[in-house]
Amino acid sequence: MRNQNQVPHKMKAWIASGAGHVNHVLKLETDWPTPSPPKAGEIMIRISYVSINPGDAKMIVKPIPFRKTAIAGMDFAGEVVEVGPSTPDMRCGMIVAGTIPMPNIIRGVGSLAEYLVVPAQAVAEKPKDLDERVAAGLLGIVGQTSIAVMRAANLQKGDKVLLNGASGGVGCVLTQMLCAKGVHVTGVCSSKNVSLVRNLGAQEVVDYTAHENLYDYLSALVAPAKTKPFDAIIDCVGDNTLYYQSPAYLKVDGIFHSIEKGPLGFIFQFKFNHWPVLLGGTPRTYSSVFSTPSGSAAQEVVNLFERGHVKELPIHSVFVMDDAMKAFEMSATGRTVGKILVNVKQQDTL
Repeated sequence: MRNQNQVPHKMKAWIASGAGHVNHVLKLETDWPTPSPPKAGEIMIRISYVSINPGDAKMIVKPIPFRKTAIAGMDFAGEVVEVGPSTPDMRCGMIVAGTIPMPNIIRGVGSLAEYLVVPAQAVAEKPKDLDERVAAGLLGIVGQTSIAVMRAANLQKGDKVLLNGASGGVGCVLTQMLCAKGVHVTGVCSSKNVSLVRNLGAQEVVDYTAHENLYDYLSALVAPAKTKPFDAIIDCVGDNTLYYQSPAYLKVDGIFHSIEKGPLGFIFQFKFNHWPVLLGGTPRTYSSVFSTPSGSAAQEVVNLFERGHVKELPIHSVFVMDDAMKAFEMSATGRTVGKILVNVKQQDTL
């Protein structure tokens, strides 16, 4: 079934020709073929917003066999304009959001385009009280990764966690999820973001710019007669030194969770967990958390939002479609707060 609004044969899309740095291979095409009509179990979406993630650029840099071109982007929010046959629970006019499944990404499917065809099971319907641009980030990789971390960490009320990168996209969402569960959160961020992280619910905040050596400071926090070590550490930044030094502030049976190693994180996990202490290994368990995109994970985020366990996702900036390259450049700095978005449908910005 197709929406009354006619889908054009051509569209705008950011296309990567081959593998390489986004500045070298990514280009805006204004007459790229619109995807073919959805097959059984698929839907076509008119994209409104795309949330930019560090992984977007990484997927372009990596060469993938037999893939000559690819549309950039993974997260999205937009309106369903066509529903494939035998696709229950989907209807034209629905506003949905999610992340493109990995098999589709490998084939070159991306969200940074005016239209997108994906499996219906890859999306969740946007709650009516959730802003559409926020949905692009919250129901995408940021929210789904947070769900994966919550499962892996399995923290309980009263547990104490150190959250590194608490003001980033995943950090902002995790802070709220953990606090809603009764976990004591100590967030690590820069001085300018201390108030934000506190407002998100963190009981304690560590300004890493205020300490010459963050790891010595954390060690001093849990020194004898002060406070107990952390039950878990969640690293949203990719700070290996935080893991190497963790025996000073992480419980013996505590686990260090990292989200920054991507789909090959199991290699680092095996290395860190099997390297002998006598040869410089770290006597703490290392866990690499990777989220496989799915509509069911997005729906879990929706459920938490509707229960008030996740109330907000800060928006760092919004770029128009023609300026999407600026969004990638900003993401590459690693110093953004919350999410960077591309407004595909309109021409207004924050």
